[in-house]
Amino acid sequence: MAITSPDRLHRDWRAARARGESSLAERLLARLQPGAALVTVGDFHPATLSWLGAVEGNTIVPLGVDRFGQSGDIPDRYRAYGIDSDAILDDADRACLTALRPTE
Repeated sequence: MAITSPDRLHRDWRAARARGESSLAERLLARLQPGAALVTVGDFHPATLSWLGAVEGNTIVPLGVDRFGQSGDIPDRYRAYGIDSDAILDDADRACLTALRPTE
């Protein structure tokens, strides 16, 4: 899912919770299997979408930019920040394995 406005989605979730209603985030995440892990990726701080784990209790693997000042082309910078396709696939694998582990 592509989230074009994390702040609006978060505001909607908080407002819907306050009203006792279902939010867009809840309706979207309800389509996932219970216990599914989420890998969030963006060219912003990893914590930006971490709140999504609280919506349905999903495990979150947040990827993003937590330091600044790198120069180069986009593929080089994404690789340096760990948000390139290889990093996303590795973390998706880890998230799937984490979701499959029995809880104690």
